[in-house]
Amino acid sequence: MIRKHFKGYNFVCIPETGVTFRWGDSIAEDPYMAPWPELADISISNYCTNGCEYCYRASNEEGIFMTVADYKFILGQLTSKEYGSIFQVALGGGEPLLHPDFNEILHVTREEYGIIPNYTTCGKYFNQKNMEASKKYCGAVAVSWDPYRDNLSLEELRELGVQLKEEKIRTNIHYVISERTLIEAIKLLKGKYDEYLKDFNSVIFLTYKAAGRADKSDVIKSQKNLREFLDMVDAPLTKLKLGFDACFVPVLMKATGVDTDLVDSCECGFFSVYVSESMEVMPCSFCNNSNFTYNLKDLCFKDIWQKHFSAYRSYINDNCKTGCAECDERSGCRGKCPFYNDIYLCNLV
Repeated sequence: MIRKHFKGYNFVCIPETGVTFRWGDSIAEDPYMAPWPELADISISNYCTNGCEYCYRASNEEGIFMTVADYKFILGQLTSKEYGSIFQVALGGGEPLLHPDFNEILHVTREEYGIIPNYTTCGKYFNQKNMEASKKYCGAVAVSWDPYRDNLSLEELRELGVQLKEEKIRTNIHYVISERTLIEAIKLLKGKYDEYLKDFNSVIFLTYKAAGRADKSDVIKSQKNLREFLDMVDAPLTKLKLGFDACFVPVLMKATGVDTDLVDSCECGFFSVYVSESMEVMPCSFCNNSNFTYNLKDLCFKDIWQKHFSAYRSYINDNCKTGCAECDERSGCRGKCPFYNDIYLCNLV
């Protein structure tokens, strides 16, 4: 168990399960931010061979790989003598499993720094060695899938779920909800895909953003379909466990019966951080504002987190809740995304 107790911030987690608790000066209070991040989203490459049309990072075969030395430097920067280290990393890309040193990166994370690694993959590049490393070191794995992608057929997905479960690798499905995929997402909530996804731990819905190769044409805009989806969230027929990324939380809080005590609003820059394969530090991987982007080659992480990110946090506090004054969930929500106005869905419901 990891415990951290500081003025205005208390944190307890069980690394083996990923269960975490945080509170402020009392259990009834939410902390404003963590004095040191709990999680880091680290891109270990921007290399990928899939060419997915809505890849928000526009990853391709010309993408670079982060060196193991740079990765160790980053983990060292993310470890504080006063506050300890982050407790987990989310490894992304690009396609992480195509990194030539992927298994070593998992080993370094867990064995040398005591940090739990997790990662997201398209699911095509598993082999016995990276499965063994995943089982030994990882907290969880995610496979990106939706019915419109060509990476894995439903049968291949079912077989992969069986294999990963047999290897005792906890694996979630990441499903990007867009205008085009929303109809199938509704069908998923109605149980259409249970047969194929039953061996996965859960389905996590991610919000589509018009970034990289993704354009605005597929941003959610259908009020009727969104309303049906939200109604199904309240009364799902699927037996699968469900979850959502922080970008979808505002509309969940506003328009469903989800217990708001069990969901967190956006944590980027307050409790979590993103580091790119070029060692750029941003509040999150979707940051498109150079004013909130810093590089570990120029600044130490402590100064970035404790000093420079103050401008980002002030921006969030001052600008992202305009128009939210009459919302009942205003106190527990950070409001609009500071980077993508198009994913503000509360005005659709």
